Amino acid sequence: MAVIIILCILIVLLLLITLFLYRSLNRLKQTIQTTTQEALFYETLFNAIPIALFYKDGSTEGGNKAFNHAFGTYKKGFFEQALTLPKNAEQNVTLTYDNHIQKQSLILCAPLLDAHNNILGITGAIWDINSWNKSKENLLIQKQRLELAIEGTQDGVFDWDMQKDIFFYSSRWKHIMGYDPHDTPTSLASWLNLVHPKDMALVNEVLARYLDGHTNALFVEHRIRDTQPTVWIAARAKVVFGQNNTPIRMVGTIRDISARKINEDKLRIYKDMFVSFVEHLPVLAYIKDTQGNFIYINYFFKKYIGFQMWEHKNAYTLFDHDTADKMSECDRLSLLEGKIEHTLNISTEEGDAMPIHLYTFIVDTEEGQKLLCGMGINKSFKE
Repeated sequence: MAVIIILCILIVLLLLITLFLYRSLNRLKQTIQTTTQEALFYETLFNAIPIALFYKDGSTEGGNKAFNHAFGTYKKGFFEQALTLPKNAEQNVTLTYDNHIQKQSLILCAPLLDAHNNILGITGAIWDINSWNKSKENLLIQKQRLELAIEGTQDGVFDWDMQKDIFFYSSRWKHIMGYDPHDTPTSLASWLNLVHPKDMALVNEVLARYLDGHTNALFVEHRIRDTQPTVWIAARAKVVFGQNNTPIRMVGTIRDISARKINEDKLRIYKDMFVSFVEHLPVLAYIKDTQGNFIYINYFFKKYIGFQMWEHKNAYTLFDHDTADKMSECDRLSLLEGKIEHTLNISTEEGDAMPIHLYTFIVDTEEGQKLLCGMGINKSFKE
């Protein structure tokens, strides 16, 4: 009986041991399966990274898919070169890629450590910066071209980062505005403080209207204060707008237009002198359109007709019918036949007839309009 009891106990123990072993083996199997899945996930992730990654641990070396694609059969040569690199640094080096193609590359290296921070080897990432360098070279070439083009136009350049309130003023800009080469203007006030007081309201208005979106571009001409002779500039600018139509950057140029302004002043003086000269000639001087309406008459003509209203009126409203017919015939001969000299009598407001020797000629305006000009001289005065 005792033997049977012992056997039963042994059988129960064996069953318990078997159950424990089964559960332990099952957990071990699950752990191995989980570890395998995690390893597969990390390997997939490692190979999916589009940057060339590498490692070297003693005699073991390798890399991800991007690394293998880049270096191909020349991986061994790369690892020989990698051993000469610092273990913890960033370097620009020339590397030999697959098919012995040499490229400028950026390598970021770091030591490969175990769980106890012991150095096992080296790991790193590689970027092909050959195209970056070419892009940089192209940008530098474009920058040089732009600078040469701007220098050729003699324009000064300014650039305003409106969000950070940072300004750039070129050396030519500083020269035009009267700054010394070593000066460093850094604000909008560096420009506005030099605007002539008589032009400040105009500049502020133009700037405000542009920033408020009322104009497509900023353009203003103004004088620079305290300059002798007076310096004039023309400022042009465009703004880059961001979200919600918020201005974020303004880029523009200025040009010294002092010489042009001097010429304009001279032309204005000459024009005023000429107008004054014609205005006070003792002759009947006038300008008409091709319909016979007066556009201009001088002081002597105004006095002759008694200073009555004359703007855009024709001869039929200023003179008697017979005189108007004669003047209209002179217009016709001048316009259609090119006749220049005419003789006619013009009645005064008192009814007296004044013999006139009339010279007419055609002027073509820039807008393509024909104007009929005339100058009538009293025959008795002429003779």
